[in-house]
Amino acid sequence: MELRIHFTADDLTRITVAPRPDPMWELVNSLHVLQARQTAPDHAPWVEHVRGRLARSDLREPIRLLTTLVPARGKFPDFLTPPTPPHRGGTEAARDLILATPTDRVRAELAACCTRRTPPDPLRRLAAGDRAARQELDAALAVYFRELLAPQRRLIDDVVHSDRAHHSRDVLRGGAERLLSTLSPRIRWEPPTLIADYPRDGDLHLRGRGISLIPSFFCTRRPITLIDPDLPPVLVYPASRRSERAEAFDALPELLGRTRAMALCALICACSTGELAVRIGVSIASASKHASVLRKARLITSTRRGCEVVHALTPLGREVARGRGPGPWCGE
Repeated sequence: MELRIHFTADDLTRITVAPRPDPMWELVNSLHVLQARQTAPDHAPWVEHVRGRLARSDLREPIRLLTTLVPARGKFPDFLTPPTPPHRGGTEAARDLILATPTDRVRAELAACCTRRTPPDPLRRLAAGDRAARQELDAALAVYFRELLAPQRRLIDDVVHSDRAHHSRDVLRGGAERLLSTLSPRIRWEPPTLIADYPRDGDLHLRGRGISLIPSFFCTRRPITLIDPDLPPVLVYPASRRSERAEAFDALPELLGRTRAMALCALICACSTGELAVRIGVSIASASKHASVLRKARLITSTRRGCEVVHALTPLGREVARGRGPGPWCGE
């Protein structure tokens, strides 16, 4: 099945690529990853970390509310992914926009998403305009961002910015049509139509409005868009993790061990010991030991900043990490 996005000449001049990760698209896509039956290798350490947190923390209630809104399959309401102004692209701006969504729109979108199921109580309360229910949703979003996505922020930023830089070069080399031809293996450009693999057949006519392209770290296989065709058009697609300079170096895990090789690649974007543990799916103590070995081999440096120790690649470590084909949690 396919989504066909129909361009006019004006639309080709009004294509934008998001300047940074979109917090709400990362949140809804990460909820899909968390509920999927199978986990892609790139996301496995994060899923293991979240499941470990759920076993020993009070995160279950916020996640239960969010997965009620964003089920494993099927529709979720468009108001969860508001377009944020370029100068206010953070999580707080997105939450403010969600809180300010008119009740009529919330009710209509929830009804459209629940045609095949009886709305559970939290959704009925949201649809009724219950102020406490809206505050509970905002609190759940804040907890999810703080506890589960914030530890991945640097890595998400690195992957998305790398993808954006790659496509910026595409625009310089061949304009908008080259950009549209190289977005993703699941998207193809057949002028004047962009065709994407999609859960259902559909057509989106841009009609001169242009489109915002949003690379996403947690978008897995298929691109995704909004339900309402009258909203500003967007297409969210999986951010590429491959650098143009990256070449396969499959012996690295045999040389360092799989987890230590993952740690080296994860440190392309510097981070603390705790963040490294989340990225590669191990305990903080284990991450500290791997960092110690890499430091002794002069592949990384470690610097204390307040109560944290921040690890970064040395020039030698960067060359080794970049020489390896991108593996799980590799920043480029």
